[in-house]
Amino acid sequence: MERKGGRGIMTAVLLLPVIVVLFPTCTVLAIGMMPSIVAYMIDRSRAKYLTITVALMNFSGTLPGLGDLWQQGHSLDAAIAIASDPLHWLSSYGAASIGWLIFLTVPPFLKAFYARTTMNRIDALRRKQAALVETWGDDISTPGTSTDPER
Repeated sequence: MERKGGRGIMTAVLLLPVIVVLFPTCTVLAIGMMPSIVAYMIDRSRAKYLTITVALMNFSGTLPGLGDLWQQGHSLDAAIAIASDPLHWLSSYGAASIGWLIFLTVPPFLKAFYARTTMNRIDALRRKQAALVETWGDDISTPGTSTDPER
């Protein structure tokens, strides 16, 4: 039987060599992905939609810095140079802010869109119901009433 903390220890043991080998990459990622970490800490929802939206956009903004790091030889000096470049900060943090903007604007827009679509559907059904009442009479719109003797 595995203890509760066993999974975390196993993950740390497996990730430690990766972090050591890719330390410059991890440095650039740790600095560039800070808005994603903040989004994860404040996102209380189960599905973590805020975290996913911000992290994906944040990662896309951090990728140019990683590309520069790998082109410059993947050294700690290159990672420090990239981490101190304001353009890379603007790229990764700006993309994260776009993720926040998407998260804050798209759900209300979709809510309004679906509410309007639902209201249009309800109006169409009411018009259809009115046409049926006109054709068949009021008995068709009253639940539980039937002129059928078999019922």
